[in-house]
Amino acid sequence: MVPNWSTGVIIAFVSLIPSTLATILTLIQYLKDKYNHLKYLAGMWTCLTVWILFQAVGDLVVYNEPLSIKLHLICFYSLIVMSYFANLFVDSITRDSIDLFKMIITTVVSSAVVLLSFSPDAIIIETDAVSTYPTMHGDFRTAALIQMIWLSAICFYGNLKVFLHTPKHLKFYSFFNVFGNYLWGIQPLWIQFVHLELKFPGIATGSMAIGILIVALVLIKEPKLAYILPFKVYRILIMDTKSGIILYKHDWNELKTESSENIFSGMLQAISTMFDHTINKGNVREINFDEAVLTLKISSKSPVACILISSSISRTLRSSFNDFSMEVFTDYENENLKEEPLIKGNYERGDTILENYFPFVPHLS
Repeated sequence: MVPNWSTGVIIAFVSLIPSTLATILTLIQYLKDKYNHLKYLAGMWTCLTVWILFQAVGDLVVYNEPLSIKLHLICFYSLIVMSYFANLFVDSITRDSIDLFKMIITTVVSSAVVLLSFSPDAIIIETDAVSTYPTMHGDFRTAALIQMIWLSAICFYGNLKVFLHTPKHLKFYSFFNVFGNYLWGIQPLWIQFVHLELKFPGIATGSMAIGILIVALVLIKEPKLAYILPFKVYRILIMDTKSGIILYKHDWNELKTESSENIFSGMLQAISTMFDHTINKGNVREINFDEAVLTLKISSKSPVACILISSSISRTLRSSFNDFSMEVFTDYENENLKEEPLIKGNYERGDTILENYFPFVPHLS
């Protein structure tokens, strides 16, 4: 009963370092920023780390065949959980809702893996390799490979789609994001198909660990990559509700309009007044158009309103807008802020507050 300290096992245990680091860094960043895509990404990396850990331990105790096989089955069960996190992650960076079709396919494939895992020869001990190790076999191998192909395809296609729509100033980071997805998803697959693990034990595990660390670092460094496709943010405004004067304006993307900001603010004043006098149910919070959403936040203590114009509104975008508005309102209630410079539209703190609450919004044009 000598532990199997083969090259593959050593590489697997070493691979736990970057995979655990990626998981911890992503989780810390999520707790800081509360971006949904980081929550799902942390779930993915946790599952992959579990995969690597149980694979390493399973290979190490290969002399105990029943235990080794059970540990390897846990690897595939963790991959099933990861598939759902992957769907949620990709949907969070490419669309504004969950794709039920992908979820159904994931459930069908995952169910096949679970059912076939009870087969007596689902996992066998490979003795023809450089070193002995457990591996998939028969119908279970086919189902597991289909699941891995589906999982890798979802992630790679989603991130490739982001790359194709990424503006030039973010292409560098987007390329490394796609490359990292290739390393952890696509490369281990073709290594499995050509049985390269027989000659180079641990190469697939090492590739996965390096890939997930690259993706984690890129998305932590540039959260804008996760918000290129779900929605497009055009403009944010701060308006004096008494005079209708625009006090602050910032454009992320071109908003094609022939009217001036003052005409725009006058329209908002008229709409708000009309609803207040006719319905009398409070301030207007949101106006939906065919291709845009106008979100408003009006201060109850000062004559100030914040307006956000975007193609759609998500939970993250709405939360950031609310926090931005509350800080702006607090500033305007401060006695040190005099009305005169504000009426001139010289709200100097606007850019600072904007960067604090909207660091994830990319400039696409």
